Parts: sequence; structure tokens; C-alpha cells
Amino acid sequence: MVNPSGPVVCVSYLAYAELWTVPQFPRPNHGERITSIEPSLAADGPMTAAVLASLGVPSLLLSNDIGNDDCGRFVQQWLTERHVEARFNARPETNTPRIVVAADEDHTRTWFAHLPGVVDSLEQVDLAPIVEASFLYLDCYELIERAALRVIDVGCAAQVPMLLNLGGSALSERMAPVLAGNPNLLLQTNVDDINHREAPGIARTLLEQTGARWVIVTAGSFGAVAVSDAEEVAVLAFRVDVRHTHCAGAAFSGGLLYGLRAGWPMERSMVLGSASAALRCVRPHNAPLPTRVELERLLTHHSSGEEVATLG
Repeated sequence: MVNPSGPVVCVSYLAYAELWTVPQFPRPNHGERITSIEPSLAADGPMTAAVLASLGVPSLLLSNDIGNDDCGRFVQQWLTERHVEARFNARPETNTPRIVVAADEDHTRTWFAHLPGVVDSLEQVDLAPIVEASFLYLDCYELIERAALRVIDVGCAAQVPMLLNLGGSALSERMAPVLAGNPNLLLQTNVDDINHREAPGIARTLLEQTGARWVIVTAGSFGAVAVSDAEEVAVLAFRVDVRHTHCAGAAFSGGLLYGLRAGWPMERSMVLGSASAALRCVRPHNAPLPTRVELERLLTHHSSGEEVATLG
């Protein structure tokens, strides 16, 4: 049975992230200077849990082991400072997983992940808290698909509403039949800004493949679209001066989940998600995540037609 007052359980991999900014990406066999290096964490699941915590929603992160090294201590401190309740082990014999995300001045990104043992560790996570969850958030990247399938099985058995984030990964032949026909399923994925016109078609295809209740596709500065059997909803992105886009999709997910958990309609929930993503993108990586008061202020300015780029 679903527990409406229970936490949003977020399951994903946990890693130290190093964010590089470069003026532009070099051509093959050439280099480029790095203009800034900032620490953060990955993946979307931990950031979504942090967004929910900042909004006052009980959340619980279930994730892989990390190390007691400098990177692991940074990850633990980051989560503690943002009041994220999390269950994972910090082991002296483990090297903390790492990811490097490089972005140019046009916010085009590429990334390099070093995740030794992460899938095996995720497969050992105690998933019992899912039974008491109000919602399940799960990253379904190709990198961790094997572990994600186990989480989906538990979520389906518990009949918990699930928001599964493909993160731009294709729906694999192995994943599609596992998801098919689940009335509690919501799928989220993303496309690059340049491909924003493809978002509705991608959403409808995923809907047809899975029979999900909703499929949501984000398209960066072009907003997001959601489709169900009966509706298609589109919301615009907020116009802000973007500093970075790291975990903007996770910030959207956090706002979206806030609304859905509260019983809001899809459009209203997506607008809150867009506001959350906007404030994430205008702030430095180490800044606090948006609170509900700050999101309401942004929504008020937006609805009154005032400039929102200065907020945050």
C-alpha cells in the first residue's frame, strides 16, 4: 500500500563530480584551457533528494558504497549540509566513484565516469524502505541498468508511484517489457536544446512502448512536454541568465515530485519543476538549493511579467 506521508525514496549511484568549464571544446588531438574547476556530486538521484529536502519534503537516498577518501568526505559533507537523509556505506577499502563533467561557454556538456564496483554495490542495497514510500525516484541510465531493474521489480510489487529518469538513455529491449503496463509509472527523459522539436514525438513513442501514466521530456531552454493517453501538456522554461546546467534535470524532477506528491495536476507540477531548474542554473554549484519560498517568489514575478533573470 502507498504511504502518502512517506518519504520520496531516491535510488541512484553516488559519486564525486568535478565540473570543468572551458571556452570551447578542442578539435581532435588538440587542447583547450580550463577556466574553472568546481566540486559537486552526481548523479541526478542524490541531487533530486537534496532538492526535495530543501523544499521540505521527506526524502531518502539509497545508494552505493563510497570511500573514506577526500572525495568521499566531500560527498558526505555535501549531503549533510543539505539535510539529505541517506543510506550508504563509507568504506576505507573503497575508492569513491568519480565523474568529470566538462562544459563550454554554450553549456554544451560531455562527461567521463569512473564508477568501479558501483553496479555491484547498488545490487546489494536494502530496498525495504520503498514499501513505505510515497513516491519512488530512480535513475535508469544504461550505466546502471542491471541494478535499476531490481529496483523496478520492488517498486512494482509495492505498487508505489514511480518516476523513472532515463536521462537521455534509450529504452532498452530488456527494460521495456519490465515497465509495460504499470499504472503507477511516470517516465522522464531529456533531449538537447537543438532537438527540442522531437520532444513530443519521443514522449509519445515512450508512452506507446510502456503504457506509462505520463511521459515527461525536458528540452533545456525550450521547456518540457508531458503526454498521457488523454493529454499533452507543455510548459516553457524560465528566462534566466544561466551559469551552468549541471543537474538542472534533477532540480526539475524535485519540483515535479513536490507537486505530484501533493496531488497537483501535471501542468502545475511541471511549472514548479521548471522554476526549480531555473534557480539551480542561475546559482553557483555550491549555493543552497531553492526553497519553496524562493520558488513561489519566482513564480509570482513570472506571472506578473517582471524580469526573472535577476532572481537567485
